[in-house]
Amino acid sequence: MIQQLINHEPDNRDIIVIFLGWGTDAAFIKQLCHPGCDIMAVWDYRDETFDHTLLLNYRHVYIFAWSMGVMMAQLTLQRHPNLHPALCIAVNGSLSPVDDSTGIPKAIFQGTLAGLSDATLRKFRRRMCHTPEEFDDYCISLPSRGIDELRDELRILGERASVKSNAPGIRWDRAIIAESDRIFPIENMRRAWKGMARVRETSGGHLPAWQEIIDQEIIDKKYVASRFRRAIPTYDAHATAQKRIATRLWEMWRKELAGRTPLSIIEAGYGTGMMTRMYAPELKPYRLLLWDLCPTDISLPVAGEIIAGDAEELIAQLPDAYAEAVVSSSAMQWFNSPAEFIANAARVISKGGQLVISTFGERNMWELAQVTRLPLRYPTLDELCAMIPDDMRILVASQEEIVTRFDSPQDVLHHLKATGVNGMRGLSVPLRRIISDYPHTDDNSGVTLTYHPLYIIAEKL
Repeated sequence: MIQQLINHEPDNRDIIVIFLGWGTDAAFIKQLCHPGCDIMAVWDYRDETFDHTLLLNYRHVYIFAWSMGVMMAQLTLQRHPNLHPALCIAVNGSLSPVDDSTGIPKAIFQGTLAGLSDATLRKFRRRMCHTPEEFDDYCISLPSRGIDELRDELRILGERASVKSNAPGIRWDRAIIAESDRIFPIENMRRAWKGMARVRETSGGHLPAWQEIIDQEIIDKKYVASRFRRAIPTYDAHATAQKRIATRLWEMWRKELAGRTPLSIIEAGYGTGMMTRMYAPELKPYRLLLWDLCPTDISLPVAGEIIAGDAEELIAQLPDAYAEAVVSSSAMQWFNSPAEFIANAARVISKGGQLVISTFGERNMWELAQVTRLPLRYPTLDELCAMIPDDMRILVASQEEIVTRFDSPQDVLHHLKATGVNGMRGLSVPLRRIISDYPHTDDNSGVTLTYHPLYIIAEKL
């Protein structure tokens, strides 16, 4: 395989690795960028050599795999189990890419291989693109690869696809499939990823809208912070669901404390102090660390140290057994790797200490996701429980739905702006379309916005 950094800055600590499809190279994605991330393109699958050491010094590795690259990413990660990607996204491809039910039908694949020429390659690339304009754009940066080389690569990919692997599969966080894909039939893709919790169908064809996908799938922390910063003056007045969630989390935590008082508490993503003001007056911890991307000054009855920063980074820097409790209410959905945060929190918590978190489940804001097609990044309760390390005992694991009602879609958008909770980039749906297509209640009396909080309290053994 060829590995090429197409975007690199000395201060970047994360890396996006894109396993491209057959017959491509990095030329058509060389303009991609994402804050804080280097970007590496991987292509030419005639051999399976992959230098994983190039990735070891990065804090987070985000894997995106497209078309035949989905199979090759899976094989590569199976061979390098010391790589632990924070995110794995499959785009318009499957783990069985040559298959009558879950990939490219075998007859079509063999026909493409047998008849490959400059003319048929151009036809393939046209079918890969959704519109004539997209094809014209793609032709500006065509791969610099000869037809014989591409024929060899396609033959080798077909041979690999015919071999069933007994190695354990990797965790794919999401599969994205295109409704108008003319290379991998949509029905085959639906079968290929059936049973996966998060499959997203998009408009368009086989060629991905890479910048949009990356912006949607990886949290831009600076952008999130800017949205919340603008919403600080209006947050408490409009964040009624978040206040209810914080209240319930504190009530459950108080019960599990059973009269004990943690002397040191870390709260990740304290926001405007909504939950802090509930527990701090009663517990009066000796040491209280409050972390947030955009910290606000809050009045507390105890001394607390407010630190501006990314909780995912801050928790990783602390020594073992540093605190007796790590708390986070309605913030973990903005973490790029919740599982890694939880693992670090468990390490930082001393014996008998507690992890107290609320985040959001898979039905959170389903109404908005339905009209925008933005990805639902949220875990199920079972998936969240599975993130808790073996050296912790789960005391509480529960969920609920909070349905908030509004008179109109415009009121929903105003609510989102006032609370800053819509901090996702990559929204390509026009505002007028969101308003016109937003789902109404059955009696047409208004609209809803559903919050789906998950609650976990776990104790260090």
